Amino acid sequence: MTSGITTWIDGEFIDCAQATVPLLSHSFSRGSAVFEVMAVTSTVTGPAFFCLEEHVDRFLFSAGQTYMKVPFPRETIRDALMELARINSVTSGLAKFFAYYPDIEFGTTPSGGVSVAVFCFNYSSCGIRKPEENDSVSVGISPYRKLHPQTTTVHAKVVGNYVNGYLARMESRSRGFDEALMLDTGGFIAEGPSANIFLIRGETVETPTEENVLPGITRKVILEVLDDMGYPEKQVHIRPGDLQRYEEAFFSGTTNPVLPIRCIERKDFICPGPLTREVRRKMEEVLKGAVPRYEKYLTRIPRG
Repeated sequence: MTSGITTWIDGEFIDCAQATVPLLSHSFSRGSAVFEVMAVTSTVTGPAFFCLEEHVDRFLFSAGQTYMKVPFPRETIRDALMELARINSVTSGLAKFFAYYPDIEFGTTPSGGVSVAVFCFNYSSCGIRKPEENDSVSVGISPYRKLHPQTTTVHAKVVGNYVNGYLARMESRSRGFDEALMLDTGGFIAEGPSANIFLIRGETVETPTEENVLPGITRKVILEVLDDMGYPEKQVHIRPGDLQRYEEAFFSGTTNPVLPIRCIERKDFICPGPLTREVRRKMEEVLKGAVPRYEKYLTRIPRG
């Protein structure tokens, strides 16, 4: 993160270079922070947050799931996001916000208060690669299983949970794949390290059930889009051996709403297949604000 970008911490706007936390803080050393990542998209009428209300809702849900008391109401967090996007002139990029324990702690249970930090920046200003139309990935099935809901709160975005996906991705990349796919502890397909998966056969789209995955916000919108397009969509249990029956596959997530999958291990897919291309075009229209029905997911950022 470069200097010259403004961030918001506990009610104050400061230079991003000053946004620091002690290495011995509880959240740094124990992974106890919760967070959200949200897209800023360039629409036909100017920049907008995509699914702002849904992301703030999940942020507060994640905090509640980890017994964390966020010291600011949702309106304050929402206002901070809007103001940062305006100050930093964000037109196409990301917002990321955290709740965390900043105090130095040596025990497993935090005793200090909670801080909130909000960042918002253009892709170009921080060296983050913007997704491109021709992007696609090869995928390896990781031996690391998705965390079981009886071991942690899998429906919350907790920093420590993401070590699971980090290990899965590193293992798959060590075998020459671009990305990982994790199974749950029952052996069913779950999700990628930071994305949900959709599999297509004919005109039917299937995605894993929600028990052991993070129910993605982009996933929710895509399910709605598929329904509007008239394509049957099902939430089902899928085993790796079932992959042979599918012709297309894609990941969905905040940074890349529809990312075509070329292969999973030795199973090749049409990439991108016709239905994947159609869903991607529709999502591009949604993100541009060209579909009135989906205006509810766009929150325009004031200019000036």
